[in-house]
Amino acid sequence: MSSERRKLSKSELREDEFVEWIMQAVEYVKERASLFGGGAVAVIVVIVAINYFIESKEAGRLQAAALLGDVLMVEQGGEPTEAIRLAEELVSSYAGTSAAAQGTVLLANLHYAQGRYAEARSYYQRYLDNYEPLDVLAYAAQSGLGACLEAEGQFVAAAQHYEAYAAQQAGTIREAMARMEAARIYGLAGDSDKQQALLEEVSRTFAQYPIAAQARAALAMF
Repeated sequence: MSSERRKLSKSELREDEFVEWIMQAVEYVKERASLFGGGAVAVIVVIVAINYFIESKEAGRLQAAALLGDVLMVEQGGEPTEAIRLAEELVSSYAGTSAAAQGTVLLANLHYAQGRYAEARSYYQRYLDNYEPLDVLAYAAQSGLGACLEAEGQFVAAAQHYEAYAAQQAGTIREAMARMEAARIYGLAGDSDKQQALLEEVSRTFAQYPIAAQARAALAMF
């Protein structure tokens, strides 16, 4: 696990701001209880509001996780239409939860598998726009966007997409993986020079990783 503190998502930031505001309200009422009629009652009401908010938040996350499990089971059971319906419910009803983040990418994958590339692209982008990117999910979403372009025959645009993502991930294994994808797609586009340049870059820059051997093997085919 990374030692860096995870950045809060937009939803979590809003939740934290709300709780902080409530706590400030409690302190305000406590400090001025003698000025309010029924000051003690006011404190209790605010504390109840805090407890309700926290419990509702936790319950929502548990419900979202359970619904994600339902989506996965239905999808594995070979019912893509029902899986899409449940995934749409998940991402709309529980937006901001980690389960909804995973569900957004899963929903995009489901649409992609059905050949609905515009819908798939919109959900991949929704994840990237609305959630703090986790390495695995972010790579899946970025790869999904590239795969949609490739499936539509936009090979150069797809390869350039992977190159742009690789540049954002400089020095990580995700950079190497994205450059390998870009090289493969440039090959499909008939640009062997660009393909070879990317393969050579991966084999040189990531020599300590197994992916470098894959790049060298691909270069040996020329």
